[in-house]
Amino acid sequence: MQPSGSKSVPFSGQLAVGVGTLALFIGYTMLYVMATPVYQMTLGVNPVWLGVVLMVPRLLDAFFDPVMGRISDNTQSRWGRRRPYIVIGSIIMGVMYGAAWMVPPAWPEAAKLGYFAACSILFFIGYSMFGVPYTSLTYEMAPNYNERTAIMAFCSFFQKTGEFCYQYIFPLSQLAIFGSAIAGIRIVNWGVGLILMTGIGMLPGLLVKERFAHVAEQQSPVRLWASIGDAFRLRPFQIVIVLTILNVVGGMFASSLDQYVLVYYVFHGSIATGTLWKGFLSSGYAVVGFVAIPLVVWLSKKLGKRRALIAIYAVTGLGGLAKWLEFTPRHPWLIFLDPVLCGPIWIAVIVLINSMVADICDEDELHSGQRREGMYGAIFSWVQKFSVSLSFLGAGLTLQLSGFDQKLGSHQTAAAFTTMRLFLVASTSVTAVFAVLALRYYSLTAERAEETRRLLEERRKGGAAGEELPVPSGAPS
Repeated sequence: MQPSGSKSVPFSGQLAVGVGTLALFIGYTMLYVMATPVYQMTLGVNPVWLGVVLMVPRLLDAFFDPVMGRISDNTQSRWGRRRPYIVIGSIIMGVMYGAAWMVPPAWPEAAKLGYFAACSILFFIGYSMFGVPYTSLTYEMAPNYNERTAIMAFCSFFQKTGEFCYQYIFPLSQLAIFGSAIAGIRIVNWGVGLILMTGIGMLPGLLVKERFAHVAEQQSPVRLWASIGDAFRLRPFQIVIVLTILNVVGGMFASSLDQYVLVYYVFHGSIATGTLWKGFLSSGYAVVGFVAIPLVVWLSKKLGKRRALIAIYAVTGLGGLAKWLEFTPRHPWLIFLDPVLCGPIWIAVIVLINSMVADICDEDELHSGQRREGMYGAIFSWVQKFSVSLSFLGAGLTLQLSGFDQKLGSHQTAAAFTTMRLFLVASTSVTAVFAVLALRYYSLTAERAEETRRLLEERRKGGAAGEELPVPSGAPS
């Protein structure tokens, strides 16, 4: 058995699996980002009905992802459990994304909405076919504790690349060289679909070797509801789910409220100035994200994943309190401290929490005898999407509770501004405190992960299906 610090996946393999995260991020983001400027602003579709159409795939996600996880876990083919779906899903995703913008402008509104709804549903079927097996592949790529973190660092780099670039795709489509707005939208988005989604998305399926395809061939079929129940009974996974909900809800609250505070409090109702500084703030988070990747990996190796997360959450909690001083009309430049203090946690979420899920999949195999990365990836994905939807609702309710009145512009009451700022502070600092408390109960250390791995390799070498092995001391319930 290799020691935890050894490297079993070459740089080329880490790069091939990591680049798939760019396709994953672009696929999830761009349909929503482009829908409003194309269908509502350019084609004149009613925004309310467009919002309804955009909600349909989100509702279907609750069905798509777990089913795809089960299918992928149970697949037996000469190409493996994950790779065929990654390739096929990326093709469907890229083609349907390009097709989504081919609706004739002369069509009536109902036909445009119906066309977009059909393309969106087919797109997200492809996205689920690609995303769940791809995420599962990242979990099973490396056999040891620290190398899993290194692979997730590659994934985080490409996600941050996507976050930095996606906002420029629509402006690019409006350049005069395309002749018309519709022509530019179609040309640019076909490029996005075929190059960034299909071309890049296929790479993990074509170039990466699966580690556990042969192990899964000997296991009993993975059952949907039984697997979901087993996952939620495993305490480390419970902690990861709690952390995910706290991160997404707290982060989305903050990112929604800070724009209102910038526009109406810091810049006295100037939408142009406030949104410009919001752009500066977002760019600051992107830059800090890139810088934080090696820092998070280093902390994980020095402290372990749990203690590294606790340290980063502690800084994030202080950053939440600092928002009270940073978002002020007197010293607006102080907002650049915000990404420095609160930005690293978003890299830690991608790198460390995903790496933790990979460790949990080993723990699950020790107890169940099955490799079920597909189910864990599907559940984790669904929880993230549910949390995003919950946070959008919560941010709107928070504005109402604060007494904010759109008609008053910058002339909100002092109480409304105070409440908005308190919610901005609390959304970050309080969730960080709860995250630290939750991590006290996370038990999968580096030593525990290595012991679990040793027992699993003994079981596989023994070749006796169902052979009983001792469970490491302190096993999570």
